[in-house]
Amino acid sequence: MVGATSRRTRRAEDPRLESRLKWLLLGRLSVAVVGLGATLLARGADGSIGYPYLVLLVACLINLVWLMFARAGVRPADLAFVQIFVDVLLVGLLVYLTGIGGVFALLYFGVIIAAAMIVSLRAALAFASAASIVLAAVSILYYLADPGVQALRLPFVDRAVIEMHNTRLSFLLPFLTLFAFLLHVVAFLAGKLSAEISRVRILTDEILLNMAGGVLAADRSGAVQFINPQAARLLGFRDPDGARGRRLEDAVPRKVVELFQRALRGDDRVADELTVHGAPLRVVVSPLREDPGGPLRGAVALINDLSLRSQIEEMTRRAERFQALLEMSAAMAHEIRNPLASIRGAAQELGTTKLPKEEDRTLLGVVIRESDRLNEIISEFLEYASDRPTELGLFDLADVVRETVLLLEARGVHNVEIRREIPRTLLCRGEPGKLKQVFLNLGINAFDAILKSVKIGHLDIRCRPGRGPGPDPGDGLLVEFQDDGCGIPRENLGRIFDPFFTTRTQGIGMGLAIARKIVRGHGGEITVESEEGKGATFRVWLPAS
Repeated sequence: MVGATSRRTRRAEDPRLESRLKWLLLGRLSVAVVGLGATLLARGADGSIGYPYLVLLVACLINLVWLMFARAGVRPADLAFVQIFVDVLLVGLLVYLTGIGGVFALLYFGVIIAAAMIVSLRAALAFASAASIVLAAVSILYYLADPGVQALRLPFVDRAVIEMHNTRLSFLLPFLTLFAFLLHVVAFLAGKLSAEISRVRILTDEILLNMAGGVLAADRSGAVQFINPQAARLLGFRDPDGARGRRLEDAVPRKVVELFQRALRGDDRVADELTVHGAPLRVVVSPLREDPGGPLRGAVALINDLSLRSQIEEMTRRAERFQALLEMSAAMAHEIRNPLASIRGAAQELGTTKLPKEEDRTLLGVVIRESDRLNEIISEFLEYASDRPTELGLFDLADVVRETVLLLEARGVHNVEIRREIPRTLLCRGEPGKLKQVFLNLGINAFDAILKSVKIGHLDIRCRPGRGPGPDPGDGLLVEFQDDGCGIPRENLGRIFDPFFTTRTQGIGMGLAIARKIVRGHGGEITVESEEGKGATFRVWLPAS
């Protein structure tokens, strides 16, 4: 999850970095063009344009090189670092040609701010130090070229430029110290500001991009400025970026456009429920203003999918119908038991009299047995349909599991070996009798699965602390029943807990349904893993006391 968020953030940052690099190219080109114009106006009497003109011309041409590198697929971060480093050298060369007190030295502030905004605070401080070193080097050269010192000859620098600038140490040292200090202060402040802006932007983008609802923003002219993936999906766009910059009329359905138009005309808040591409949506459009009563900047729409609400309403109606059906079924089952008991009693009474044929006695036996079976089905159904709350009392789960093992061993299934891993004590809260019924059912089912495989098998019963199933498991107690029987076919795994589903000829199909109802009544869960022919593992998880 964190990795996916980081990838989304990087994908969001790359376009911004490319945009900032474009602004850097535009800014460099503007400065170079203005510098070229100023140089032409200030050219000498002989009409010479001088070396600064050539440097500025090179700066213009370098923009073409950066564009070629960008189109070649060079990483924007690497390209930005190299560009700013070259800018430091170019500005240093201009300062060298025009003097340390000239206007070109002020370009370092723009370079440092660009480094802070495009790269990072640390890079801005490093470039500020590099610019300070370049200025110090140029100052030393100018100091050595002073006629009163050593009169060093500086290549490409007019002697008049050196004489025009103050090269005394009493001026150079305070000037360099103050200039370097200001460069680092600007780098620090610009870096902090850029980091704060990036943090706020990333936070805002993450919130908007990961909102459950859709967000669509347009400026006051009706052009789409922002649309998150949820809004794009609800409005039928495959690519959210494809909608940005387009007119609302060309980008979104007409009903949504009408809401935006009402909001842009001055309505404080417009809301409506619409059907877009067959999906029910609630759209709320609010105007955006710089301050209450101020000029209109645009409008933003919050779009919520009402499909889930419709599904919940439908599920609620179904649950109410199911509850009514369950109550009616329970009432019918109670009513059936009374005549069923009368039928069974009458059959028993007839069985004690002398009947003309032995076949009649056999038929009466069938009536009694089927009556008992029908009564068992009704009893289990009534237990499943019962709404009696679970009485949670503190007890030792380990004792309940040990008693279950004794009852299973007493069934005398000789070709099944029961192996147990049960701690001395495990405190749990619930109804021990109900849970024993669950464990007995799982054990008997394991016996049947092993007997179907016609071999000597094993039933492993383990009881231990464990984590619950699901994406957000809690601490609790885990009871496992693992057998090496015939297993459960894949197509039946999703149905074994359904009422009246069974693959046994004499089964009713209520055992596992009742077991799950009991476990869930304790706040727990029952799960199964199985592969046909390789056995099954049932896990009962109960919350800790």
